[in-house]
Amino acid sequence: MDGFNTFEKQDKILLGENNSPEAAAAALILRQQGFAVQTFAADAPADTAALLAALAEKAAELDCAFIATGHFARTETDADGVCRILPAVDADADQSALLRGADEALLARLVLPLGEFTRADVKDILSESES
Repeated sequence: MDGFNTFEKQDKILLGENNSPEAAAAALILRQQGFAVQTFAADAPADTAALLAALAEKAAELDCAFIATGHFARTETDADGVCRILPAVDADADQSALLRGADEALLARLVLPLGEFTRADVKDILSESES
């Protein structure tokens, strides 16, 4: 299955947790990628930008290098170092519009593990973890 990028060292990452299957799958994928995953149940913010800001604030307190969510979207950093949101591979699950307009400094620290997967892949990942 594609989408399992690995990282050279085990960085701490803070995952926004909402008890959804997507968040559970995101945690599994992040661990597979080599992250030391910590979770944070943020109060339901008014918008995604507020969620990312709350995650970044808590990540700073916990000394986490990265933040993550279970959104179906991807990030890309261009040759000039500008980070932007891209649609998810699964067009039917794409949530990139929710993340547009997020602060670029936050985007540079944001990992979106579900962006390379389809909803069917996520179900498979979760069922494999239960076996």
